[in-house]
Amino acid sequence: MEDDGEQLLQLFTLAYGTEFLLEGEKRSPAVFEQRLAWNTYCQKHIQRGTFERRLRMKKHSFDKLLGCVREDLIVDFNQALRRGGPIIPELCLCMTLRWLAGGSYLDISDIVGVSQASFYRVVWKTIMAFVLCPQLAIRFPQTSEDIQMAIEGFASVSTGSAIKSCVGVVDGYLLRTRVPSKKEAGNVRSFFSGHCQCCGVNIQAVSDHHSRFIYFAFAAPGVTDDRDAIRHCGLKELIEELPFGICVIGDAAYEATEHLVPIYQGLEKLQRDKDDFNFYASQCRIRVEMAFGLMQIKWGILHRPLTCSLKNAKWLAQAIARLHNYVINERLAAKEDPTVEIRGNVETGRASYHPTVPNDAEGNPIPLKKLFEGTIDGHSHLRDAMVKRVVSMGYQRPAANKRNNNNKPTVEKDEEFPFE
Repeated sequence: MEDDGEQLLQLFTLAYGTEFLLEGEKRSPAVFEQRLAWNTYCQKHIQRGTFERRLRMKKHSFDKLLGCVREDLIVDFNQALRRGGPIIPELCLCMTLRWLAGGSYLDISDIVGVSQASFYRVVWKTIMAFVLCPQLAIRFPQTSEDIQMAIEGFASVSTGSAIKSCVGVVDGYLLRTRVPSKKEAGNVRSFFSGHCQCCGVNIQAVSDHHSRFIYFAFAAPGVTDDRDAIRHCGLKELIEELPFGICVIGDAAYEATEHLVPIYQGLEKLQRDKDDFNFYASQCRIRVEMAFGLMQIKWGILHRPLTCSLKNAKWLAQAIARLHNYVINERLAAKEDPTVEIRGNVETGRASYHPTVPNDAEGNPIPLKKLFEGTIDGHSHLRDAMVKRVVSMGYQRPAANKRNNNNKPTVEKDEEFPFE
């Protein structure tokens, strides 16, 4: 009898425990979400003139972008019916652009009719579609045709084509992030920038004369300066592979080489010829500053520190950079003749720059290693040649011509400044 009682007790315990586990594993009932009527939404905001302000691009540009990533956003219709219905690619792209533009996920979820989990799942799927889309790829000029177009572009934004050997302008940007965990970063303190007094990541970017990114990469923690960060991401090697006589212009934080030309700083910039060069080189260099400014103003998510992990922040930044280029390309394509931005004083022939293989007085090629034998680190022969070009053309910083109006003593003409 005792054995029978123990068996009954075990069976009762097993049955009760199984029922308890099954109840605990039951999923919460599905909540039906009324999806946003996309066509009605578009028509309403097009009539109001608010479509571009909400999604940062016009309707035809939205449709063109959707065509590039649609295949990556299509879902299984039958599976989606079990949890409230499918989220069509139009809504995926709309949610992502509105979130990147600075919208709150709470408001976007309510408007579109999705749960919080579905919102983030869709957003990150769309972001990865941007990063993997070949039509949105960021490309550094490497072919002779691309290099030639880049040279002519920067010559067009330089007064009198004073700078005619530049294919890009480089600078660093601190992407603000939350304080990373020790598991993510290891050395958490290295991500705090003392200059900006916040945590972030040093991004190294190169832009063209239209302020489009031709290189954009996570480089180093926020404490790293630009001179070291450019080495961590491989950008320095990419720049040094340019043909001889072609350069990328940067600010004084970078070390001068034969392909990376920074502006002068310290006592050197007090010299008239080098100060004049700084002015005309900055006409090109400001394009990367404009790129950062346009990107941060348009995509409001950058107005505050990113709250995602560092791994995801890398893809988020890449997606924003690609969207930045896409919007500028659409703006240029909307013009009847995009070449009107090229100034009329640009020569129609090939832009002048130093030959790839220099020759001596007899016409024999000079090996590059022999030519630069004895060159010290931080010195650039190309930068010296660019300074001489500005001097030979007689260009001066405009402020130098206003010294008499400011009641400041003038510099008498002498042999040091024969072009005055």
